[in-house]
Amino acid sequence: MRVVASVLAGLMLTAAVPATAASAAEEPVGLVVGVRGAVDLPARAIETGTLPGALTVDVPRDKVASVADELRADPDVAYVEPDHIAHAAAVVTPDDPYFGQQWGIAKTRVSTAWTASRGSSAITVAVVDTGVKRMPDLVGNLLQGYDFVNDDNDPTDDDGHGTMTAQVIAATPNNGVGVAGICWTCKILPVKVLGAGGSGSYSDIAAGIRYAADRGADIINLSLGGSADSQVLRAAVAYAVSKNALVIAAAGNEGSAATHYPAAIPSALAVGATTPGDARYPWSNYGASWVDVAAPGCNPALNTAGVLTNFCGTSSATPFASGVAALLAAAKPGTTPARIRTALTATAVKLAGNWLPAGSGRIDAVAALGSVRGQAVDVTGPVATITRGAPSGAHVANTSPYGVRATDSSGVTRIEMIVNGTVVGRVTGSAYTFAVPVWKFGKVVRVQARAFDRLGNARFTPTRTWYR
Repeated sequence: MRVVASVLAGLMLTAAVPATAASAAEEPVGLVVGVRGAVDLPARAIETGTLPGALTVDVPRDKVASVADELRADPDVAYVEPDHIAHAAAVVTPDDPYFGQQWGIAKTRVSTAWTASRGSSAITVAVVDTGVKRMPDLVGNLLQGYDFVNDDNDPTDDDGHGTMTAQVIAATPNNGVGVAGICWTCKILPVKVLGAGGSGSYSDIAAGIRYAADRGADIINLSLGGSADSQVLRAAVAYAVSKNALVIAAAGNEGSAATHYPAAIPSALAVGATTPGDARYPWSNYGASWVDVAAPGCNPALNTAGVLTNFCGTSSATPFASGVAALLAAAKPGTTPARIRTALTATAVKLAGNWLPAGSGRIDAVAALGSVRGQAVDVTGPVATITRGAPSGAHVANTSPYGVRATDSSGVTRIEMIVNGTVVGRVTGSAYTFAVPVWKFGKVVRVQARAFDRLGNARFTPTRTWYR
């Protein structure tokens, strides 16, 4: 009698003029002043805005300390602090129609990791599953595989599960179709070991694992499993590990602590499923002694009919983990599977509930990528310096110059001019001087610039508020 494994069911003003340097002392520094009542501002401080219980003021750089001390001496001032600047982390946003529904990409910072690694055609991920259909979103990344169910060279998917699994890993981005896979250019090796009903024998699964290992798969994705332990599965996983493959398997969807195989085999990386709020999905299996890491458990994908499906389960979390693992392998060729496994687990975001090992958690693609590369992923925008322009609080003529220069270790690609919150001009390069027609923008004109580096990171200059 054969032991059967089941599929885990399853988401841009005018012409530029030469820039001139401004005295550093003229550059204003923003302060936030917490207020309890009416405050008389020192002559050197210019109010630029109000907040509930606070106001913002611009102060000449060389007067900050004295103005701050004068303000703090006022009994109606609760606090004085710098108006600190925050920056959005750079992200890469594909144009695929359903990308906006891929919440797991942002949650795990994959879109930021893409600024440093988007995969490589040298990396192969084997999808040992129900086969893979040659869909438009996958056809460019598919290799020839094998069907162990029908013993032929046509691993076409007659169930849909393997096709959705493959999309989570490597669906082609920026093609206006479907979703964006995590590893953009990685190759998918389809290995069919489960039939149209989503079930298959352990012997076929073991044969599929060995086949994938023999064909140089870097990662073997197993979104399948059963409740019984098995020597044939253990031997197949051990063989794949000996061939330098990272085996990643689904923890199962019974909402139980009971072990699930092949995920519970120690040399496999067992993956549980998390919600958008970083909780464990109730149906995800758990256990700090055998579930190694977690990943988003619902990811959109197209079924074999081309219809969007919310693909949920540890079957979906597993290819998510495999996709991130593939990004790591592509980012630093030669990295061992053991090193990738450690990077995924040791840098993961710790979760409540004690259902994962204390040193693990939910995958963080940026942290894992930084660990493998030995350097953090650059998520910092260019340093942008105002080189020309009236100081904040100044009364200006109908047209006023404003200059910016930016620097960044990865190179500056463009600078945008922003007036009263609207982008009114942009230039390619690291320097830009604008002639600002302030008469177009009313009595109060707030001017700033934003610079971008080659990785898509951006940073704003401080805002200057002018009056007409």
